[in-house]
Amino acid sequence: MMTIEQKSSTELVIGGIIKTIDDSMALREAVQGLVDGGATSVLLRIPDSFAMPSAVIGYMMKLVNRDKVHLTIIAGDQRLRELLDELQLTEQFGVRKG
Repeated sequence: MMTIEQKSSTELVIGGIIKTIDDSMALREAVQGLVDGGATSVLLRIPDSFAMPSAVIGYMMKLVNRDKVHLTIIAGDQRLRELLDELQLTEQFGVRKG
């Protein structure tokens, strides 16, 4: 089961595996809440998940490209980093090892 914990006005910790449509929607709503609250940069700590649904990736691309939000993803699982790297999103999403 995925959990979302807000650490600050710009930081979320996403626990568990991001896999269901409900997970995707909850994550998008949480990130959008930060942006609506005035965040121009967002830090996502994702220690556990090896997956990121395409709906979430698409939303993140919109955030970075259209809304000009500076995104940083701290990914704990090598498979998630490899997935984002294969999609050529490492730089765009500010992917770091976590």
